[in-house]
Amino acid sequence: MTFRFDLLVFLGVCLAKLPALVAGEALGDVPACDSEIYCDGPLLEAAQDAYVYNDSKTFVDLHMKHDPDVILDAFGNLSDPLDRDVMKSFVEANFDGPATEFTDWTPTDWNPSPAMFEKINDEKLRAWASDLNDLWKELGRQIKDDVRDNADRYSLMYVNQPFVVPGGRFREFYYWDSYWIIKGLLLSEMTDTVKGMLSNFVSMVDTLGFVPNGNRVYYQRRSQPPFLIPAVNEYLKATNDFAFVQSILPSLQKEYEFWMTNRTVVVTKPQAGSVSHTLNRYNVFMGKPRPESYREDVETASELSQAEAAELYSNLASAAESGWDFSSRWFGEQGTLRSIRTKEIVPVDLNSILCLNEKLMADFYERAGDTSKAAEFRTAHQARRAAIRDIFWSDTSGAWLDYDLKSSANNNQFYLSCVVPMWAGCYGGDEGGEEETERAVMNYLKAEGVLDFPGGVPTSLKQNTGQQWDYPNAWPPLQHMLIEALANSRLDEAKQLAFDLAQKWTLTNFLAYEEKKVMYEKYDVTNQGVPGHGGEYGVQAGFGWTNGVILTLLDQYGDRLRSDVQMTTPPGKMTTPPGTTVTSTGIKPRPYFGTLVQVALGLMLLLLCSL
Repeated sequence: MTFRFDLLVFLGVCLAKLPALVAGEALGDVPACDSEIYCDGPLLEAAQDAYVYNDSKTFVDLHMKHDPDVILDAFGNLSDPLDRDVMKSFVEANFDGPATEFTDWTPTDWNPSPAMFEKINDEKLRAWASDLNDLWKELGRQIKDDVRDNADRYSLMYVNQPFVVPGGRFREFYYWDSYWIIKGLLLSEMTDTVKGMLSNFVSMVDTLGFVPNGNRVYYQRRSQPPFLIPAVNEYLKATNDFAFVQSILPSLQKEYEFWMTNRTVVVTKPQAGSVSHTLNRYNVFMGKPRPESYREDVETASELSQAEAAELYSNLASAAESGWDFSSRWFGEQGTLRSIRTKEIVPVDLNSILCLNEKLMADFYERAGDTSKAAEFRTAHQARRAAIRDIFWSDTSGAWLDYDLKSSANNNQFYLSCVVPMWAGCYGGDEGGEEETERAVMNYLKAEGVLDFPGGVPTSLKQNTGQQWDYPNAWPPLQHMLIEALANSRLDEAKQLAFDLAQKWTLTNFLAYEEKKVMYEKYDVTNQGVPGHGGEYGVQAGFGWTNGVILTLLDQYGDRLRSDVQMTTPPGKMTTPPGTTVTSTGIKPRPYFGTLVQVALGLMLLLLCSL
């Protein structure tokens, strides 16, 4: 019976590829947006190929001095060769910017001395918190009316209300970044700014049907991890403004329905009794290069057929939608960016965030008196919890792990996304066992050695991938979700670990700030106070979600955190976890438990899929 079922599963995977192969040409015709300048066409290609700017994102962030048809006509009159000098002159004559779309704005609700400062005992940390509070004014943006009145001349999508950006090359708002920015703004008592940002997101949902990656036209086909509903909940907890929440409930439901309509997949895990669950994945229908990373994508797709390139571009955009752009988490067996297959991975963190969304929507509707919709979301929440247990939980590892649709198995490599179900509270419940689960996760983190680094917890243990969402980088949102998951545990040991990690993360951020007066988007775990590296662009400073996470930790642990503490692991000493053997590919060796039958079926799968 097991043999026959496995064979059917493998055949199903192969057959599932057929529609994608048939649709490959159609997929290849779909750009990031409809603009013939910002998203597709010979002008975009010429400007990017000529390296008018070192960063591909810079060109698509410029605004046009003339109407698009005038610029396209002028471009059509250029003579070959379209080298850098020719294209640079053309761009300077027809475009302006970047960052000229904004007008000066000082938040009217900015407070120089939020009450949370009183919780911070360490004088240096209190002064630092004041500096971070000042940064909201530097990172605040108000869009000019001309962007609204001449929308076709801009890649920036107009929103009415001011907002706070991450910083650096990220000149627009970003979806999941904004959750931690909003947490920080609420601690800074900037509730009007937060309400405006939430209203901007709602306007995006009402216009596009979902919250995009950011407010640029080239982000119109992809989103990011769905944090609008949790962000609204943070605002509600801080203000008790349920009238506002009730007024936007239809838009919140629409945002949720986007994920349930466009990003679902039915998963059947043989090892879990072959019960089917509807879960979510990142799956962007776009078969051309990302405009903001145009050259990088074209280079990655070099030597591929048109259909293969379209599928690659779709997987790259899907990884960008995940926020983890890029990570070995999404790679195939070759372990390279070209092998990326994001759409074949069912992510544990995305489904945990949606599980939290379902709980919060049930709570919102219940408070609004709509018991019918509240019941619908409670049912969805319970179904999701069961799916997270059945599909993602690994008894062998003692953790929640991504599910690979191709292999019909969990990915047993460490990624910090493994703690998100615990952060979202999507475990235990009616079936009990919360403490046992929490203890298992603690033991897993210890066994993987990820708690032993001086600068934080690494995103993965994969070395030398060159990707920024891999070792040795640590990212603020993941550090926060880990710390909050442990802090909310029923185990005293977990609560103490939460504080220890909060102290470690606070210190590495503080030391970097003391030296450079800069907050970075990511940090290197192998040292204290060192920014991260890798990926498509240099490390960025600012930085919205970094500031929000630190303010959150200072609010939670300010009476205990210190700026002069000596961590137990000296900076620079730990470069790999204790007891970890790392191969030349950076993969931590593990025993293989497969059977000869499964090996044979795997070979059959390869043969079938190659036809």
